[in-house]
Order: sequence, then structure tokens, then C-alpha cells
Amino acid sequence: MTLRVLIFLAISWLGGCAAEPLRQSAWPETLPAQAEFTEHYRQDRRNAERQSLEQYLTWVERFYQGWELYPTGWNRISRDLAAKIADPAAKPEIAGKLRRLGIAIAAEWAKDNAVRRITTRHVGIWGNALQKSAERAEIAAILDRVLDDVDNLLNNRIAADIITENRFYTEEDVLNQIN
Repeated sequence: MTLRVLIFLAISWLGGCAAEPLRQSAWPETLPAQAEFTEHYRQDRRNAERQSLEQYLTWVERFYQGWELYPTGWNRISRDLAAKIADPAAKPEIAGKLRRLGIAIAAEWAKDNAVRRITTRHVGIWGNALQKSAERAEIAAILDRVLDDVDNLLNNRIAADIITENRFYTEEDVLNQIN
């Protein structure tokens, strides 16, 4: 009986060891360090009870790289936004904020639906606001507002339902821009 337990533990241990290095070797270089997301995952026990680390990291990758259902990932969005910054002196600061924003959103959004505080709806609202801000040369201001939203949402200072489609630009603003 003891031998069976030892064999089971050894196999489980070896399987666990094999999974992490395989994932690390396949982690895309265009994403922030995998260790940062692994730490976020480990800090949320409620999520770990519902979702494996592998599943979580897969959703982080999808956030950054896109996938079949949403082909435009954060890497492309942030690259497009950075390219529209007219002031070269402002580019490094905005690039840093986009990087921090991506990590904060991805770390929460990649969690199981029952646990996460940032939903796909939020990501869509923020993404649309940032794209509109580029058209209006307001990237820095809207980026700061989105960073505040994410921080306030993650620290329970605002409710999730406060973040609506008209939070940044109303339909009237968009129609006025077209006309």
C-alpha cells in the first residue's frame, strides 16, 4: 500500500514538473514575463479552485495575441495607439502606461468568469474608448481614465456596472465627429 502511494506521488510530482517547463518554453517573447501572471494566479485561491494555471495562461496569451473570436489582441492595439502619438517625447510614458494597463487587465480578465472582476464587456468598452481617443488625439487623457477605472475596479472603489459604453464618449460625441 505504501509503495502505491509513493509511486502515485512520484508520478504526480513528475507530471507537475513537466508541465511548467513546457509552458515556459512556449511562452511568447512578445508578452510580459510569464512569472508575473503566474504570481497573479497564485494569489487568487478562489480562481485556482476553478481554473488551472494552464487555462489561465492560455487566456492571458489570447488577451495579448487575439484569437479566432477576437483577432485584435492587446499587442496590436497598444502598438497602433503608440504609433499615433505625435509627440516623440510622450511616447515612452504612454508606452509604459499601455504596458501596465495590459498587465493589469490581462491578469484579471484571464480568470474564470465566476471570479474575475474585469469582464469582456469592460475590455471592449475600454478598447473602443482608446481607439476613439486616437482619432481625437486624446490618447494620454483617456489612457489615464482607463487606468483609473481598472485600479478603482480592482480595489473595489467602483462597481463593475458603472463602466458603460457612454463612460468615455457618448453616442452624440461620436455622431458629431462624423458630421
